[in-house]
Amino acid sequence: MKTITLASYGKVNISLDVGEVMANGYHFVDMIMCQILLHDIVQISIFQNDEASNVDAHVRSGNIAMPQIEISANWPFVPCDERNICYGAVVRFLENFIKTERLKDKLHKIPYRVEIVLKKRVPVGAGLGGGSGNAAAVIHGLNALLGTHFSMRELMKLGAELGADVPFAVMNQAKSCKSVPSYLRNDKLACVCARATGIGTELSPVKIPPRDVILVKPPFSVSTKDVYKGIDSCEIEKRPNNDELVSILEELAQINLGTEAEIHDKTILKGHTKLGKKLINHKLGIDKKSDELWDEAYEQMINVLENYTVQNSKFLQRLKQRLEGTRETRHTMMSGSGPTIFAILNDVNRKKIYYLKNKLKFKGNDVIVTEILDGRSSGIAKKKKRGL
Repeated sequence: MKTITLASYGKVNISLDVGEVMANGYHFVDMIMCQILLHDIVQISIFQNDEASNVDAHVRSGNIAMPQIEISANWPFVPCDERNICYGAVVRFLENFIKTERLKDKLHKIPYRVEIVLKKRVPVGAGLGGGSGNAAAVIHGLNALLGTHFSMRELMKLGAELGADVPFAVMNQAKSCKSVPSYLRNDKLACVCARATGIGTELSPVKIPPRDVILVKPPFSVSTKDVYKGIDSCEIEKRPNNDELVSILEELAQINLGTEAEIHDKTILKGHTKLGKKLINHKLGIDKKSDELWDEAYEQMINVLENYTVQNSKFLQRLKQRLEGTRETRHTMMSGSGPTIFAILNDVNRKKIYYLKNKLKFKGNDVIVTEILDGRSSGIAKKKKRGL
């Protein structure tokens, strides 16, 4: 038996624009997705036959059977059969394994049983990409366990067969999980933020500084299919300019890196009063510039699907208004097709965030404080605790 454990991160959409329906039946989208620290834990175990000669005989005869797939989860309402996207991820991965010519001499490695244990933390049916992340974790896990050495683009293409959000999950897990092979972690496509176009599977990395966020998942879900069908009849007054948003985020990321270097310099210059004051004044100027850029970024953080999902739910309208009306938040919007509403937080102390969190826990809302990552997390090994 071989086992691997991966963090399966959630995501938020900080921008989402929708165009007309294409010939393939999908809508054209232009959106920016960000990985968040909130994650599930996915453990994958494979069982292989020790008698390689017998397996080789089956391979030569073309008799290659799919393994027995067993899935378990800590939440009772999560399906653990063929309905779970992880089941399809195993099947798709092994089908690609079998079809890949360069792996013909490794077919004897195909396991006879695959066990997947899901420790769910990301709310289900929330527009946070929980299921997509689980599928990506299975893809990465099997690639590592079986030594198939698929490229990032091969894994992303495989993920696209399972769902439009899976390729991004493949990218962000490669960036943040140490258990993913190093050749993938060092790939130029490994990132925690990306712009997605087409049906959401044409991706390009975007740099972004970290931000604290609060997520509120209402006690109900929405149908993504119904939302995309309904948006066609909605009048959309304001759309995001994602070219401008990407440019602003990249500048903010650069400023963030420069600020961290200056903090290091400040430590070195301790005791040098004049130089220290000059450095502090310079940092105040940078902070002001950063705030101005964030305000510009918030202007373009628009999810046009709110025109259907939020406008057709008084509950979501009241929830969004409540988040927008607090001093602790800077910008509030919906993630994906909903129904999760999230807000980027101001720099406030733990007590105020704790108070806000409790204030939002009404009528069964699931409220979680987390953060948008900047790519320097070490996956499960990251132990940033907030006491919330």
